[in-house]
Amino acid sequence: MILDPPKTSDFPRLQQRLGALFDDGSNDPLTVVVVPSLTLHHDELRKIPGAVHFEQRLLFQFQLLRDPRVRLVYATSRAVDAALVEYALGLVPGLDETARQRLTLLDCGDDSPVPLTAKLLAHPGALAAVRAAIPDPDRAYLVVFTSTAVERELALRLDIPLYACDPELAPLGTKSRGRRLLREAGLPVLPGFEDLSSERELVDALARLKQENPEIRKAVVKLNDSFAGAGNATFSYDGAPDGDLNSWIAARLATRISAPGDSWEGFRDKFAAMGGVVECFLDAQVPHSPSAQLELTPAGGVRVLSTHDQVLGGPAGQTFVGCAFPASDLYRTAVHDLALRAGRELARHGVVGQLSVDFVVDEAEPDRVYALEINLRMGGATAPFMFTHGLLAGHYDAESGHYLAADGRPRCYVTSDRVHDAAFRTLTCADLVRVAREHGLAFDPAAGTGTFYYNLGALPDHGKLGVVAVGGSREDAQRRYDDLVAALRSTASGT
Repeated sequence: MILDPPKTSDFPRLQQRLGALFDDGSNDPLTVVVVPSLTLHHDELRKIPGAVHFEQRLLFQFQLLRDPRVRLVYATSRAVDAALVEYALGLVPGLDETARQRLTLLDCGDDSPVPLTAKLLAHPGALAAVRAAIPDPDRAYLVVFTSTAVERELALRLDIPLYACDPELAPLGTKSRGRRLLREAGLPVLPGFEDLSSERELVDALARLKQENPEIRKAVVKLNDSFAGAGNATFSYDGAPDGDLNSWIAARLATRISAPGDSWEGFRDKFAAMGGVVECFLDAQVPHSPSAQLELTPAGGVRVLSTHDQVLGGPAGQTFVGCAFPASDLYRTAVHDLALRAGRELARHGVVGQLSVDFVVDEAEPDRVYALEINLRMGGATAPFMFTHGLLAGHYDAESGHYLAADGRPRCYVTSDRVHDAAFRTLTCADLVRVAREHGLAFDPAAGTGTFYYNLGALPDHGKLGVVAVGGSREDAQRRYDDLVAALRSTASGT
């Protein structure tokens, strides 16, 4: 008998199971299916070198195996190297002898620049393999990196709920709707305009922004649906006249819009298709880009997981390359409180899962923290925090904003998953472990400090890897991070 495909209208019914799975206190077996698909517009996906390796960011989910009830199914586009699997498992203390038997690794054998979820849906055999790894769909749920209509389709086809934002609520995470929600929740946002979709509307918004804020020198233009700053551009007002701004801007869009990785024509077409926003570029004396990670539970609970200072890079300084935890004490409490306020508003709308809220602040005016955007997905800071949390077995203290290890003392970390050097392509996982150990930089479980690696899949092809350095202070963590990166460069170059 051929079954009809599931209907989207069945999704709310499926989601109702989440509450019971998280709150029933049952000791029955539970299956967690992890599909770490980077589901983005294909043009944005092609901009990310080694995008397929981002699927290894969620290997921190191996920590769930500490619970003997949990069976973990982890799907990827290409098979994860066995040495990397063993290394990631080694970052999870306290695993019992059944952990490896409770872990199922599946792959599509396809590393083309197509989102993993789409590959699973397009290959009946791959989908059947995932389904076969779920003993009881009533005791299972799906974890994803990004949640879109195709992830919802996958949940329906697997007949398991999705522990992530309902794609129907995805507009809340776009740049336009996100700005409005932040304002509705009482968070300060930079002057700007939302819901723009044409070149004319873009010109009008840029002109009005300058007229209402004559002191600004630059504006930021953001595509509604973008990732890690890849859809952000800047516009320079240098030389702008006092009058007839519209004509002046219209004549210079093609040369004044700086969109890394895109021509003006390409960015314009995406802007027309996706829509976007224009807002002031904060011309800070010492700019900082803090962010907060939150988790929203099926029961409506909201908690801040962490705050951190993002490290931004790229040609326009808009691309996430790493972070330092916790955020500076100059504004850490404000970031925590504002993020909590945004999280409660999102929970009121029915959002579930992990997400983040980004901010910007000038160190010279730390009391003026502006909310920038909402990311209704895990981000670049999720894996470092979750790996570190698993190793330290402590907790985030909401009052102080510190992470307190099992010994009660705070720990800090510095991290990047874009540590890159072409010479690193010659290094193996065993080499990485040896370098950290020989330089006295390996993570020491007894001390709760040291370094470790993650997101290692891009190492052979791109010479890129992730590093986390944990210390007693941010300065201590930064020193460990710098020492390890220097040691890796020296080893790889043979000096």
